[in-house]
Amino acid sequence: MREESIARRYASALYAEAQRTGTTNEVANAFATVARIVAENAQIRTILAQPVLTVERKKAALKSVFGTMTPPIPNFLNLLIDKHRITLLPEIASAFAQMVRGFRNIELATATTAIPLTASQAGALQHSLEARTGKTIELKTEVDPAVLGGVFVRIGDTVFDGTVRGNLERLREQLMVRR
Repeated sequence: MREESIARRYASALYAEAQRTGTTNEVANAFATVARIVAENAQIRTILAQPVLTVERKKAALKSVFGTMTPPIPNFLNLLIDKHRITLLPEIASAFAQMVRGFRNIELATATTAIPLTASQAGALQHSLEARTGKTIELKTEVDPAVLGGVFVRIGDTVFDGTVRGNLERLREQLMVRR
């Protein structure tokens, strides 16, 4: 939990700087690119995780890859290296993306169904969730045969359970109470 809290603090600092300079969208896009490149490149991750490499060497490695990015990004990466927090980059990127989604009035939703949704079904579900929440929904779909049928949707801490399995469990609980 401590690392998550630290990651949120760094993400919050980057977000505040982006807000202050009015470059939230540019910084969000650039930082997402940085996080994706680091996640996909084992060589960069290895360099950044090496405790025996000097801070200057790590900074030089990142400068060679990300030196031409939006101004706060190279400075922010250097700060993470100076504070020995660069290994928290995935967590920081996740927390930062969540803040940016809030700024853009976007919510992540995960829909779990027994069989894959068609594009039109996913679109209809997304539209329905947007109407219900008043936010733009980024819908991620998953398949889990255990739901038996229907759809299970999670948006943050909110759950909509319209699955056959969920209905059966609720029915069982009601029957158990009546005994």
